[in-house]
Amino acid sequence: MQSPSQPGSGARPGRRTALAALGAAPLLGLGLLSRQVLAPVAHNPQGKGLMKFDHQLGWVKGIQFGGYLAALDRGYLEEEGLDVNFVAGGPGTDYRTLVSSGRAMVSESNVAGMIDGYQRGQPLVAFAAVMQRDPGAIMSPARTPIRSVHDMVGKTLGVPNSVRAQLLPLIRHAGIDPDSIRLVPVGSDPSLLASGQVDGYYSWSTTAVPALRKIGFDPFWLPISDLGVPGYGQVLIARRDTLAHDRDMLVRYTRALIRGWDWVAHNPQEAAEMVVRKYAPPGTDLSEQIIQAEMMREFITSGDAKTHGLLWIDPGVFERAVAMGRESGSVPADARIDMSRMVTQDVVRAAQASLAKPAA
Repeated sequence: MQSPSQPGSGARPGRRTALAALGAAPLLGLGLLSRQVLAPVAHNPQGKGLMKFDHQLGWVKGIQFGGYLAALDRGYLEEEGLDVNFVAGGPGTDYRTLVSSGRAMVSESNVAGMIDGYQRGQPLVAFAAVMQRDPGAIMSPARTPIRSVHDMVGKTLGVPNSVRAQLLPLIRHAGIDPDSIRLVPVGSDPSLLASGQVDGYYSWSTTAVPALRKIGFDPFWLPISDLGVPGYGQVLIARRDTLAHDRDMLVRYTRALIRGWDWVAHNPQEAAEMVVRKYAPPGTDLSEQIIQAEMMREFITSGDAKTHGLLWIDPGVFERAVAMGRESGSVPADARIDMSRMVTQDVVRAAQASLAKPAA
């Protein structure tokens, strides 16, 4: 979920190391659902080879992708006949383009990104959502907090390119001239905020708050969802022709991921240890990974996940975001958007139906 190009930072090496961990940790916590989700209806038929494909991650491997890595590590993917290569991302990763071009089968986006991609003609469809609430927030110093969109006027905000599409409708919706707020592209480097190079910085609150506090910086955070932005975190995407021709594969993949995220939610410390030991970059802070794993439960198990199960996705969320975009001008009033081509509930519904029902 990070994006390209970031200004240099004068932060000390020790501080930068601590802050770097911020970019690798926002997704977890599917417990609390009291599910018996441990055995899919069908496993990989013996004698058949595994289907191989790439899943392009939005950032380096960490607990934010814990459910994916758990599905790999615990054999859930293999049971579904899948051999998935999780490709680490970085500041320059354009994941929507990688999927659109066919270089990756699956990746992640967000609601605003999918709307933007649709208008650009990208042949993508969203089929599941890991986080039922967007964990994104504008971080600012507690001594000079950004408490509203109006507080952004005259300020410089460090915002990944992929998030601009979320902020611009908010700014326009509030009747504010977008030119009155300076948005600079950044990657995962909150030291820009800690060192005062920007007045505000977009990050996942579950990732940024623990890391900033660890280095003695007291942050205030303004959740994007509190501003009324309809959204999800870590929306799973694929090409429309993949859905048309390989629907069963996507269902099996989603089913394995549901099991992976369920295990992570019930075993946050063990999951963090697994990620740090086997998959994360050297030097990844285990204690922060554990904290982030525990913090993610609320985001992953809230909303529709409580009644429909993990990774649920509702086209209505996209419809509300499009309506907000039309009102603000980021979506042309005459733009024709076929919601069925942007998002489908069919895959996650089928995956959930083939898993054990929630306990009474």
